[in-house]
Amino acid sequence: MKNNITNFITALKAENIKKRGTGFYWTSSMLGTISPILYFVILTVMSTDEIKSEIPTNFYQIFINEAVNPFVYFFFPLLIIITVSRISQLDHKNGGWQLMETQPVTKFSIYFSKFCTLLLANLISIVSFIIVSLFLGWVLSFIITVPKMSIMTLPFGYIFHLILRLFLASLLITSLQYIISVLIPSFIWSIVIGFFGLLLTVFLEPFNLTPVWYPYKILNKIATNHDGSDVGHWFTFTEYVSVTLSIVLLYIGFNWYRNKTLKLTFNTTSKIISLSIVLLVFGGLTYWLLRLNQMPNYNKTVFCGTIDSKNKLHTIYIKDNTVQDTIATILIKDNAFHFTFDKKVIPDNYTFVIDGKYGENFFFGEHDSIYIDGQIFGEKSKFKIKGTRLAENQIEKKSNEEWSMVSFYLNENKNLDKPDIIIDALYKEWKEAMEASDKFKTVDNYIPKNDFTERDQKLITTKYLNMWNDLVKKRAALYPNQKTKGGAKIAEIQKNLSLTDESLLSSKEYFAYLTSQLITKNHDDIDDDTKSILAISQMKSGSFKDKMLYWQISKIIEEASTAKERNDFVAKYITQCSNPNYQRKINYVNKLAESLGKGNPAPIFEAVTIAGKPTTLANLKGKFVMLDVWATWCGPCREQSPYFEKFAIKYKKEKVQFAALSTDENFQKWYIAAKTKSKSVLQLHALDLAKFSKDYNLASIPRFILIDPNGNFINAKMPNPSDPAFEMILRKAMQLPDEE
Repeated sequence: MKNNITNFITALKAENIKKRGTGFYWTSSMLGTISPILYFVILTVMSTDEIKSEIPTNFYQIFINEAVNPFVYFFFPLLIIITVSRISQLDHKNGGWQLMETQPVTKFSIYFSKFCTLLLANLISIVSFIIVSLFLGWVLSFIITVPKMSIMTLPFGYIFHLILRLFLASLLITSLQYIISVLIPSFIWSIVIGFFGLLLTVFLEPFNLTPVWYPYKILNKIATNHDGSDVGHWFTFTEYVSVTLSIVLLYIGFNWYRNKTLKLTFNTTSKIISLSIVLLVFGGLTYWLLRLNQMPNYNKTVFCGTIDSKNKLHTIYIKDNTVQDTIATILIKDNAFHFTFDKKVIPDNYTFVIDGKYGENFFFGEHDSIYIDGQIFGEKSKFKIKGTRLAENQIEKKSNEEWSMVSFYLNENKNLDKPDIIIDALYKEWKEAMEASDKFKTVDNYIPKNDFTERDQKLITTKYLNMWNDLVKKRAALYPNQKTKGGAKIAEIQKNLSLTDESLLSSKEYFAYLTSQLITKNHDDIDDDTKSILAISQMKSGSFKDKMLYWQISKIIEEASTAKERNDFVAKYITQCSNPNYQRKINYVNKLAESLGKGNPAPIFEAVTIAGKPTTLANLKGKFVMLDVWATWCGPCREQSPYFEKFAIKYKKEKVQFAALSTDENFQKWYIAAKTKSKSVLQLHALDLAKFSKDYNLASIPRFILIDPNGNFINAKMPNPSDPAFEMILRKAMQLPDEE
């Protein structure tokens, strides 16, 4: 044993002698510094003045988190590819790999001393990255205005943890590149293979085709999961996989190197048995680490958590997303809360609201334990939702943002005369969406429970069946004598959706599909809303019917043109709701619609200007107010903004104030965007978004509101500025003559 250690130390010393004058370690150090330097330069040339206090975060940790992205995606893998090739080529040039029998140390010492040298180079690069990031973060604190809530102490625990994670994640790519470089005597080919592996990640990742064990992807995981495990593990499963697969690769690589050819590497029974043991142990561990996990059910239904805040918090409400009915009221004591449900909870999306001001949507149901880890400081809040629905509450819903060929056909009225083309595209998109719906995994390899995946697939099915209904309606209008048949493909899609699934009634899309099916056989010459309410009225009394009635009555209230029409309709159908809470909600929706009617006072809201001065709607009295309610993240808002600004400039000499009221939670993003807008528009940021949304019944944005000089509504839901009706209503209100 002592002789083996001596051999290994001798080989290490020999490797270090070879590296003298080559700049080997300097290269590692320099490549580690590029990413933080680039990030520092970007920050110094950007506008980074402090706007408003944020949630307390460590200033240095944020700098490292941002700088680590290019480091793990490009510079660090590039370093590994280059250094591995360089260290191997030194011996390829000198014939060291071929003349290993003449070496004064063991083959094991030769092989693994070089590998340890590579690991040292990796560690030097990682530490250089950290040190330069900390130094440049410190320098940056003197150049920019650091937010008041920033924590300026060095995050030693986080730094140590990140160094270990980066080191372990780099093991697999280092082991793989080492085997390639030892076996291939060409310096260029080993680098080309490494570059190809690195670029392959870039091309495959957008299509979710890169396996989680892919060596070049494991490093990338650190960029997307800075904090590591969500369930308290020291490392994530991919970092452990990096270790187990590295051991397998190093074992195979060493034996291949020792025996010179693959045929001689495993040509005896003892060698095959040894390989089998290694594969069984470490391959089995890898398989165990890669297995998909689901959170187990809890024996109760629990909602609990803690909130880090200087505010004294009082109550947290859990609301049903269908009618915003409160299903639980929980007292907060010492900024902690714990509540056990004694009634059945349908698996669905809900909202928790703290003191009527802070909150977030989340998914849970029967036998779930949800833990909220929150932070609230000033107007800002941040929540991490943990527990038995960890995966469900991390899924990013992107399906609505994805481009759809079927939507294009229907929106542009293409191929309506060739329904088979649209049906084929619809079926193909549906199949792809269904297959992709169960691909999500957390950083700890947890996937959503089956009930959530099934529900998600039902909502996907709903989306495509609504497209099918649109196609049928359009063809019925254009080709009344031709029946549109869906055939086996549409029938297969329809089999995946029940018409009595109460757990889906929080979805407007599902409600739209249900009503379309309810009225499909009603050919009376009346509007669809009337057909729908008549069909719902005939349903069996119960919770399902109550929710359907609520949706339909609310829809008609929203679309009614006069107060009498709304009131007559509500009086006729509200008594059909068996649940008094739904009756109360319907009356509330009706009164809210009444309050937004023409001639009613517009609720006063408080805001802050771009100069930081507080203002209210009352300060704008004496002029017409044309209000644009928007946000920086809203695509349709950005599309309408140029039209709105054009009218603001056109009518700036008239007695009207064009104002844009932002609903952004991120004050700084609004400030930067607002600075680029026309000065003819008064830029405002709402101080109490929850109150404004409630008072103005803000269901979606952009929203355009016209208020008269006395502070009364003229039109609470104006057309978009791109619509010619927008200017017509505005000119009529200001009693301006028609333009020629």
